[in-house]
Amino acid sequence: MPGAGSQARGLPRATRAVVAASVAGGALTLAVAAWRQPAWWHVAGGQWIVAAAVGALVLGSWVWPVVVYRGGESAAFNTDEGFFVILALLVPPLVTLGTFVLATVLAQAARRRPLVKSAFNAGQVLIAAGLGLAVSRCIAAPSKSLAAGQLAAITLGVAVYFVVNTLLVTGVVISMGTTWRELTSDLSIQVALAGAGALAGMVLALAIHAQLWAVALAIPGLILERWLMSARFAAQYDRARMEGLYQVTLEANRGLRQQAVLETILEAVRRLLRSPEAVLAADDPGPDQLAAPMIVAGHRQWLVASGRRRDEPFDDADRGLLSALAAVGSGALSNAALYQQVHVERERLSSITLNIGEGVCAIAADGKLTFVNRAAADMIELPSLSITIDEPVSEGALTAPGFLLAPAREAMRTGRTVRDDDARFRSKNGETVPVAYTASAVMSDGAPSGAVIAFRDITERKAFEDELHQRACYDSLTGLANRRLLVERLDQAQRRSALDRKVHALIFVDVDRFKSINDSLGHVTGDEFLVAIAARMKGVTRSNDLLARFGGDEFVVLLEDVTGLDVAVAAARRICAAVEQPIVLPDGYELVAGVSVGIALTEPGKTADDALRNADVAMYDAKSKGGGGIYKVFDKASMGSRSSERLQIEAELRKGLERDELEVYYQPFFSLDQRQIVGAEALVRWRHPTNGLMSPAEFIPIAEETGLILQLGRHVLDLACRQARSIRDQLAVDLPISVNLSPRQFSESGLSSQVATALRASGLPAELLILEITESVVMADLAGAREVMHKLDRQGVRLAIDDFGTGHSSLAYLKQFPVREVKVDRTFIKGVADSPVDLAIVRAIIDLADAMGISAVAEGVETREQAAALTMIGCPVGQGFYFSRPLGAREFSELLAGHFARTAGPAEPLRLDTSVNTPGTTRAPRDSSSAARRAS
Repeated sequence: MPGAGSQARGLPRATRAVVAASVAGGALTLAVAAWRQPAWWHVAGGQWIVAAAVGALVLGSWVWPVVVYRGGESAAFNTDEGFFVILALLVPPLVTLGTFVLATVLAQAARRRPLVKSAFNAGQVLIAAGLGLAVSRCIAAPSKSLAAGQLAAITLGVAVYFVVNTLLVTGVVISMGTTWRELTSDLSIQVALAGAGALAGMVLALAIHAQLWAVALAIPGLILERWLMSARFAAQYDRARMEGLYQVTLEANRGLRQQAVLETILEAVRRLLRSPEAVLAADDPGPDQLAAPMIVAGHRQWLVASGRRRDEPFDDADRGLLSALAAVGSGALSNAALYQQVHVERERLSSITLNIGEGVCAIAADGKLTFVNRAAADMIELPSLSITIDEPVSEGALTAPGFLLAPAREAMRTGRTVRDDDARFRSKNGETVPVAYTASAVMSDGAPSGAVIAFRDITERKAFEDELHQRACYDSLTGLANRRLLVERLDQAQRRSALDRKVHALIFVDVDRFKSINDSLGHVTGDEFLVAIAARMKGVTRSNDLLARFGGDEFVVLLEDVTGLDVAVAAARRICAAVEQPIVLPDGYELVAGVSVGIALTEPGKTADDALRNADVAMYDAKSKGGGGIYKVFDKASMGSRSSERLQIEAELRKGLERDELEVYYQPFFSLDQRQIVGAEALVRWRHPTNGLMSPAEFIPIAEETGLILQLGRHVLDLACRQARSIRDQLAVDLPISVNLSPRQFSESGLSSQVATALRASGLPAELLILEITESVVMADLAGAREVMHKLDRQGVRLAIDDFGTGHSSLAYLKQFPVREVKVDRTFIKGVADSPVDLAIVRAIIDLADAMGISAVAEGVETREQAAALTMIGCPVGQGFYFSRPLGAREFSELLAGHFARTAGPAEPLRLDTSVNTPGTTRAPRDSSSAARRAS
């Protein structure tokens, strides 16, 4: 018995003691029963039948016990109490004990139970049965008839059997560490099974005692009883497992984390399938393992259960339960993954919402704030709530302020997104802050349950927009409105006039001689001058009038809703008077601004451009009258067509330059003493295709204004140089040609290079070219004029002062310039024959020129008397209609040919090179007529 000994040595000492006591007690019980029992052959045949039948049932009960499941454990119960009652009432004690011990030993052998356990069970049954028999027979010994006393005695005996059995088993399990709580957990089941078995045994014993053949009924009856009890406990077990599956489903889906779900499923497998081993494997399971597929993180794995007792193999119910647990696990893991994804997204959204620079507020349908992020709390008058999206405000929620509640309710009412890009919210300091917001309704079951408002501070944007508006609508130098804002306001006024029939006035102001100031004193001083003029004008305009810098040195005042022309005239007078006062600039210069002012009223059906053009025409009319504080009111009768005519002339002049329609005329200079031609002045004429020959007075001012004068002037300069060279080549005469320079030509930076190019192209010696400059141009910018004139003088070009005596010239300045001749203005020549004053002035100019070594030329000589007077006072050269009118190229050719033929003998007629034309030139110099001089 080495195996039994080793098994016994593996048990605790207390357990070994209980087992030994049971075996010894059983043997003693069996010995006592054998001693008290008469010879075995005194046992009746019927008793052997009963013993054999009941013994078979006991054997079956031990081999196939009633299994009761408790949690993850199972317990086997035998219905020996019923068998004990039948045997105790119907057979002798020794037969009863022998039947029990024989059935127990055979059952243990059939189930291959350990020897120690088999010995304990045999001893346990013998002790319990022996004591039960002893108690029952002490009370009432069996007889041929079963009376109530015997049934009562056997009831007490079966109770002793049950108690002794329970105590012996308790002693073993307690000695092996089982707690009393675990031991007594199934006590009620044991009592119920024992009572049911005892009751069934009494009934069957009475039936068999009455009729032996009832033994045949006892066998199926006890089997049926056992089957019913097993079915009942199996149903309870299935129900418990279904409840367990339900609880597992709840628990797994409550975890919402992969690890928690896996632990819940594996624990459920161990408990519900009574499987000590439960794992999740990636490899295919073996044939002796119960497994079901389960999806984990998108991959298929196997939920494996194993390790259950050999006498409790897995069945189809277990397989179905494992598949159900795997399905629950797959679903719970999927839900957990989705939850984790949603949770991460919600956390991310919460973090973004709480930390973005835009304010976000949520408002419930009752107007309570349910969410406020930090930006919103910092930006507007709201409490700072450290919350996340998952933890909205609930307890003690505040009512949203009105500026949030209004758009929220509008969004909930319409179900649409409400936007406002320029709203005002109340800030924390009680002031308002500009914001742009979006309010959207939160829909629940098709109905609005609240709204979310997102807003941002647009203070910087507003400042930027204001800056852009300032730059777009206001002049950066003066701070006044610019042309764009003026036109917009005028357009608005015009549209309003269409309804209310009110009249508006425009005052167009141009600063006289500003270019000269700008060129002579510098652009910085010029800008300071404009700023000072703007300040003066702003000081005398009404607050509701719009003063704008129209461009360059031009200003426009818009007077809206005037009652009449006198209002505009009064405003123009105030402006003229204000700017006439001396202006002291920051750099120390003291200047007086002269202005030319034009006034125009708006007319029904006319555009803003029409009104501005009318005021511009009136301003130019004032400038043509000399400027210096003169204002003119636009007169439709006299000026109405001039604006359109000017545009037409400008367009046709451009085409005329391209088509070579501009011609050069020549007016000769005569020596008064010898009556010889000593030079000529080149003058420009325009042979218009429809208007015929046009004098310079009709197009030179427009050419000067539009800049075409530069192109025209270069054209005349090139032609004059070529003609002078042609005269020299054909007549062998060095005849100087005089060319007028316009103010814009003289101030052009490339003048000296243009002159050099013309001389080089024509091959004309520089001393045969005379450039005439008006006295007013020279005196407007003395320093600049001195520099330009010295450059030209170094090139060898002769310089002449035109219209001498009409400007504010100083004779002291005259000697500073490299001037070769002066041309006495026609206003003095006109009265030289009759007026002693004019005669004296002309004599003084001639004497001064003679003293300085400068030649004097009298222009505008028209009569014999004027020529005689000039000859008398010693004027060397004259020019005018008395000698010759300006002649075309052919006529001038004939004049020169005849003149030099008389003075120098026969000669071929001089032919001017009229084919020479340099495209791309601008305006011709001024005509000698008074109209031409005024226009230039």
